[in-house]
Amino acid sequence: MAPVTSLQPPRRRFLGWDTVVGGAGLQLVQSALFFQSFGIYVVAWTEELGWSRGAISAGFALVTLLGGLLGPFHGMLLERFGVRRVIVFGLFVLAAGLMMLSGVTSLTTFYLAMALSGLGLSASGFLSITTAVVPWFVRRRSTALALMSIGISLGGLLVPLIASAVVDIGWRTTLQLSAGIVLLAGLPLAVLMRRDPSAYGQLPDGEVDLRTAAVRRVTPRRVRESRIDHTLAEALRTRAFWLLGVGHAAALLVVSAVTVHLVAHVSEGLGFSLQLAAVAVALLTLTSAVGYLFGGTLGDRIDKRILTGAAMIVHGAALLVLAWAPGWSAVVTFAVLHGLAWGVRGPLMGSLRADYFGASHFGSIMGASMMVFMVGQLAGPVLVGSLADALGDYRLGFTILAALAIFASVSFWFLAPPPPPLRRSSHTRQDDDERDTSTRVDT
Repeated sequence: MAPVTSLQPPRRRFLGWDTVVGGAGLQLVQSALFFQSFGIYVVAWTEELGWSRGAISAGFALVTLLGGLLGPFHGMLLERFGVRRVIVFGLFVLAAGLMMLSGVTSLTTFYLAMALSGLGLSASGFLSITTAVVPWFVRRRSTALALMSIGISLGGLLVPLIASAVVDIGWRTTLQLSAGIVLLAGLPLAVLMRRDPSAYGQLPDGEVDLRTAAVRRVTPRRVRESRIDHTLAEALRTRAFWLLGVGHAAALLVVSAVTVHLVAHVSEGLGFSLQLAAVAVALLTLTSAVGYLFGGTLGDRIDKRILTGAAMIVHGAALLVLAWAPGWSAVVTFAVLHGLAWGVRGPLMGSLRADYFGASHFGSIMGASMMVFMVGQLAGPVLVGSLADALGDYRLGFTILAALAIFASVSFWFLAPPPPPLRRSSHTRQDDDERDTSTRVDT
């Protein structure tokens, strides 16, 4: 390995935080205009078009299915073309999908519009954004992913505005305006997304180059931590990959069901207004922002397995409160507990994968993981919606989800870091070279 000196003349400002800001902004746009506000449209479509909640939930499940099935292909595209190009493509497709969704009159066109929107959401969303952020951080990875995810919470705070727009100007016009906002707000944010720190002469966490790092007593090993990476094939052979997938699937079973059905439960099941139901969504996302801040900070200091397992138990407890306790106080209690659990757990999912498998092939590994955890995303809304259609309320559906969430906490506590990839001879030579490089830097 050639001696390591300096990648490029150091920049004054670390560009990793720009990527975090861009990712948070993109998450905000998607959260406000689609994911967090979807429950508002569920009520509108049920009332105006007469569709069942199960049929509408199937459309949301289609978005998830596309994201999961395209995950491995998506990961390869990110590694081949870069995150910025994929995100820009996704934003245009999402805008087209929302425009098509504004004109639907039948379930057939609804599913086609949801499929198009799902393709755009996948290309411009979580996988692309997380893949962009992960290589920029090692020591502060959980904090960075948490700050990125706050965009989801800030988007949720805008749901009352979406609800008012649906009531005042109609859901079709609201979706048309949303399509325009996706491009006007999303494209400038996409410019901030950068995949590889080395292309800009920088190292993870804003560390200086190895020569200066030696002077500052920053060990080369710390700089190298994210470079001892698993390929996708190697990750698939580990127990950690599958345990993470199962736990993540259970978490999204809960989150996706609540995203789709909370507004309907609060407005139709409990008898509150649509605007007040939107306030519950905003409160949930506000407390999730607090959870993101705590989760990111704690995740860089405390065993992430303990935090995620505990968060799953809180998810389950919150759902039991929502299902069985009456009145507005129960809704508030649920929103606070569920929001905190979501915020603490959410950014740790990507951080655990990056810790265990490295950053070099994160896009393809995360894409393959989506094939696993999409099962929960698919099943949650459909299961709860179908039970609500059959029984007339959400109580049984939320109770089942609570039990599954609590049971799935075990999968996180049984996690263990996978052993290094079986390429020992190659790694030994690399380590020898880098130790030799470190010696030359010191002298």
